[in-house]
Amino acid sequence: MTRVALLQLELKDSPDEAMEHAVRRLQQVGAANSEIVCLPEQWYPKHLEGIDELKPIQEMAREHRMVIIAGAFFESIGEEGEGYSEGNDGSSSGTGSSSIYLSAPVIGPDGSILGRQFKLHPFGRELGMVRAGRRIRIFEHNGIRFSIGICHDVVFPEIARFAVRNGADLLFFPSKILGEGIEPWHIYVKARALENRVPVIAPNLCSREYGGMSIVVDLAYNESVDIVLPNVVVAPPGEHVLISDIDVELSRSVRAARMRELRSDYTL
Repeated sequence: MTRVALLQLELKDSPDEAMEHAVRRLQQVGAANSEIVCLPEQWYPKHLEGIDELKPIQEMAREHRMVIIAGAFFESIGEEGEGYSEGNDGSSSGTGSSSIYLSAPVIGPDGSILGRQFKLHPFGRELGMVRAGRRIRIFEHNGIRFSIGICHDVVFPEIARFAVRNGADLLFFPSKILGEGIEPWHIYVKARALENRVPVIAPNLCSREYGGMSIVVDLAYNESVDIVLPNVVVAPPGEHVLISDIDVELSRSVRAARMRELRSDYTL
């Protein structure tokens, strides 16, 4: 079993308050021996001006020996874009001009920045603010491989299928979903899980505007009829923490069967 957690955070006006609050919640899931934790998109109410702003979260990762997907932030990245190199402090080696991405930093259990996933499909006003990512990254922790899509990325089935076909055992979708969008968002998350037979973990913001109801979709298998079923846990609308134990071996087994069924010989 792999213990994953998500934080459904209330949107705060102050960056300091938001960070202090996130750290308290991370302390909670760390004490519960969570292995991989994911925060929602844009829970931090400002652009990320430097990776040093994430030091309190890096400290939580180091203290509890857990991987933290820190959410997704507006972040300025050097001119090399997705080809930039990182040191253990997560600083970019690029010089000169930079571009803004919606960036999901992944923090390792030693507190280092393992890398970033950039949002592939910016949505709405983001289209005029950020560059779209081009790469789908696969990260690994204790033999578990995982990939990240950011919010609107869940709409596009190609992203999840590409990640799974390249070895992802878990998919995370840090999100910022309005209350009116919760129902279709849940449908997309469940579809990505079932069509690829992969557990999906999707935290959301909560406020008067954003709907909460974060979702974890694990898999159950009815061997007698050979049917894979979604095992769904949904958070209530207010602030909440979800912790789930995921049977990665089971999902690997049923996913292998699904991937063997794939065909590429269709014609018109």
